[in-house]
Amino acid sequence: MNVLILTDFSEVSSNAARYAVDFLQDTEANFYFLNIQDFDFKRSSLKNLDRKLIEILHKLEQSAAELKAYSTSPRHHFNTILSSENLISAVRKALTEKKIDLIFIGAISHKVHHHPILGDHAYEVVRKIRCNILAIPANCTYRFPEKVLLPIDHSVQQEEEIPTIISQNSFLHRSDFTVLKLKENQRSLVLISNPQQTETSVVEENQGDFSEEWFGEIQQDYDLIFIIGKNLSICDRFLHYKHGITANIDLHLPIFVFHNPR
Repeated sequence: MNVLILTDFSEVSSNAARYAVDFLQDTEANFYFLNIQDFDFKRSSLKNLDRKLIEILHKLEQSAAELKAYSTSPRHHFNTILSSENLISAVRKALTEKKIDLIFIGAISHKVHHHPILGDHAYEVVRKIRCNILAIPANCTYRFPEKVLLPIDHSVQQEEEIPTIISQNSFLHRSDFTVLKLKENQRSLVLISNPQQTETSVVEENQGDFSEEWFGEIQQDYDLIFIIGKNLSICDRFLHYKHGITANIDLHLPIFVFHNPR
């Protein structure tokens, strides 16, 4: 498996990198650290550019070395990528050249969405990059995702499609999924006892109004949020940096944005 980790050398991105290693602790993986720099070739002297380039490359190599020391798996390998392209172009290039299967990105507090990489642009990556993505909140430590919350827009997503979609994801084949059906400001919770079944087994149903306060309270009941990438209204509702839920409350759970295998 080939894994891309977006880094700006902050603790938030370092935490996402550690989560990636823990998440894939039993999987053979090549990890690629991607850092993006806006080099001003017109205004900077060659000497200053060389100094900055050496400094950034050193930080990248140090990040890879630290994560290698953190990993306990001999099947984990670590590499670095430095790019001067814009975020989306750099990520797309890495996807093609390194055949990336999974992307990890840090998710910051709702109070600091001005962040140049992990704020507004994280939403841009989710909307424009067709690759499985895991957004990891600051201070989130890995635990096996036994209970997964799957929000869907009931007006566009057919419920009978869900078991098939889940079965395509080998990472979560032992997880229990609770479907959060959303329509306008109404919500309905349906627990899928065995997502591998072709038919949904409804164990419990809970209905009521959907609100940010309610969502903030139920986070403690789950280990991960699973969003189907083509369900754009749900991506907006949860991840939009100005209007989504995460713009107003702190998210404590990792978000897995799933796209169908290529």
